[in-house]
Amino acid sequence: MALNLNKIKGLFIVPEDETEGIVIKSDSKKVENTKEPTKKVVQKETITKTETPIKTSLNKTEVENQGEFNQQIFNSLTKAISDANLPGEDYLEFVSALQAMKGIDLAESVKMQTVLATLSTKGLTIQKIVESADYYLKVLENEKDKFRQAMAQQTQGKVDGKQKQIKSLEEENTKKAEQIKALTEQIEHNNQQMDKIKKDIAEADEKIKTTEHNFNVTYDFVANQIMDKVEKIKNLSTN
Repeated sequence: MALNLNKIKGLFIVPEDETEGIVIKSDSKKVENTKEPTKKVVQKETITKTETPIKTSLNKTEVENQGEFNQQIFNSLTKAISDANLPGEDYLEFVSALQAMKGIDLAESVKMQTVLATLSTKGLTIQKIVESADYYLKVLENEKDKFRQAMAQQTQGKVDGKQKQIKSLEEENTKKAEQIKALTEQIEHNNQQMDKIKKDIAEADEKIKTTEHNFNVTYDFVANQIMDKVEKIKNLSTN
């Protein structure tokens, strides 16, 4: 049974308005919650604490600066998963069925075993769950690659080009200065242009970095929940 986009979004724990002051920090080993004041950059969204620690083994996924959960990026990532939804019962259907048991007072491992036993009648196995989860992680990784390419284009168009403008103006100022008094007015005009360009660069660079940080945090947020569930699912075979 294929899940629609809204159903897939519902498989992930998302931020709530009342959790003011909780943000995500990420390094190459883990993503954790910390009660430091959030920096309001793009949205006022914050990250809620999840029920279990989030684990990650993503390659070189690091957030150098603090970022925020971004709803637009989350929508984009979950849409990519929805568009790539495999036919039949797999990881997504397993988690959906598990979520349906949220209100039942049972240990999560018992709920998992119950769901697995039910969906096994439709051909679902632990191996298929793990393999499909890996598939969806690759879908997310592909989205990350496309994002990086877009960021590179943004940097080249909005930053590198303006840096060249500054260099050109500096060289022109050196020549104009040698022409003494007659070119003083032109030099002053160029200096004003340089100040404006530097300001544009600072604004563009800040916006690009903020977007990148938000993407990395949101990417970790989505991917880590998948990997956390997969780790629990793998343990079912040894219980």
